[in-house]
Amino acid sequence: MASEKVVGLGLCVIDHVYVVERLDFSETRIRFTQRLVLPGGMIGTAISQAATLGCEAHLLSMLGDDADGRFVRRSIEEIGVKTERLVISPDAETTVAVVLVERNSGERRFIVPDRRALERDAPEFDLAAIDSTTTLLVDGHFPEQALRAVAKAREVGASVVGDFHRPSPAVRKLLPYVDFPVVPLEFAELISAGDPQRAMFEMADQFGGTPVVTLGAEGGLYLEEGRVRRFAAQPVAVVDTTGAGDVFHGAFAAGLSRGWALERTIELATRAAALCCTALGGAGRLMTREESLAEV
Repeated sequence: MASEKVVGLGLCVIDHVYVVERLDFSETRIRFTQRLVLPGGMIGTAISQAATLGCEAHLLSMLGDDADGRFVRRSIEEIGVKTERLVISPDAETTVAVVLVERNSGERRFIVPDRRALERDAPEFDLAAIDSTTTLLVDGHFPEQALRAVAKAREVGASVVGDFHRPSPAVRKLLPYVDFPVVPLEFAELISAGDPQRAMFEMADQFGGTPVVTLGAEGGLYLEEGRVRRFAAQPVAVVDTTGAGDVFHGAFAAGLSRGWALERTIELATRAAALCCTALGGAGRLMTREESLAEV
């Protein structure tokens, strides 16, 4: 029987989301019409989605011992995320991400701080939650911590899902341990310019694993038994695309944790990502377990 246990290691922040008329940075003033504060971050959102799908969901990350950190922790605990291994640091501030969302298109831009020193100096995370029943999700943040985690996952036989935006040197160190690198088009194009299909073969040859390339509204591609397969995106009226990729990863990890086949897992992830786009904020609309099991 599948364990439905997902451990996420990586970025967890507080999102300040502003809806603006236009993403026009030539203007002196950019006026907003709506504001929302939510927990966010690649892993913070993904692990929240895994929790609402009914998984035993553990977060490994670091927050500051401040009001923002307490808000984030309380919010994700209410969703069902287990935070006993979350590092609360009196020496760090919880990261604030400002998200500008264009009202008519749902497109967005992020204003974020440089976190490299914070992540480099973070204390070691408790990896006890990673065992043979785990699906581990890493996003490339806290790279040394992530390398420890994926190495342990390989040692105990846990599955690993990777959420990476760019093939940085740190990410390349992680990739040999990742069973399912689920990456956007921008990542694939940096592997093999302009050719995501070729990039998947190159990734599989160089690092192993089963690559998946997401293409936004055009769905995506994945390798299965040496063949390229396509999947379609779910059509929805888009309010905000923030967090859609993170939710895709969280639902993907949840599907694997259920022991589902890759095709069914991807179908679940695409439905969850589409739902995410129908509300403001990355965690504004997360798929429930009941919705995930409904006939489509």
